[in-house]
Amino acid sequence: MNSRKYLEERRQKRVRQNRFLGLMIGGGVLLVFAAVVYAIVTSSRVNLPARLIVEPEFTEIEQFDISSLGEPQAPVVIEEFSDFSCSHCADFALETKKLIEENYINSGQASLVFSTVGNLAGSPALQQSIEGAYCAGEQGSFWQFHDLIFANQIRLFTNRAADVSRTMVSFAEILELDQIDFEICLEEEKYQALVLENQQRASQLGVSGTPTFFINGVMVRGNQPFESFQQVIEEALAAGN
Repeated sequence: MNSRKYLEERRQKRVRQNRFLGLMIGGGVLLVFAAVVYAIVTSSRVNLPARLIVEPEFTEIEQFDISSLGEPQAPVVIEEFSDFSCSHCADFALETKKLIEENYINSGQASLVFSTVGNLAGSPALQQSIEGAYCAGEQGSFWQFHDLIFANQIRLFTNRAADVSRTMVSFAEILELDQIDFEICLEEEKYQALVLENQQRASQLGVSGTPTFFINGVMVRGNQPFESFQQVIEEALAAGN
């Protein structure tokens, strides 16, 4: 074999080797990219397994309208503006609210009307939770769903950009809701307009933080001790007599 032919064969061999190496590197990059995309997608989903879902003591009082609790004709109306991702709102929902139920809502002296607010920009988790609660309200379970969201608040909203729709479906299963109706309601974002109306009303009333309450029109800011609510409610009851 002459030297020219030998060199040409070596050159062609290097070309083949380089092509093969390029394909290997390209394939590796694609695999790494796919793995990163998969990790991002899966990490943005919050799917709480049943064993990790905290089930609180659910309210047994029947709702009226889509998100109201108690006697519709109660002399005292407590309007609550709340954010499902707000820790103070969770404290009120799972503690103070229970005392108000026991002392005033159960007896028909007061009713509680829940309106949602919060920074929804870039927060699918909050948007889906709010709409999930309203979808549950269609089936008479707004307040039980509300309790589940607040009881599992930390896991739901650690990443506010997460997709929590699967967990919302799990909550609906726990409450034995009609799954088809619930999932259609959630997927169609049926209550998006109501959520925006709540935001606008809160702004008009001067709500600047959550939770904020109006007890027969008297504003109460923050999760105050039960005694603070009691005082305002008693004054409202006395004014109505």
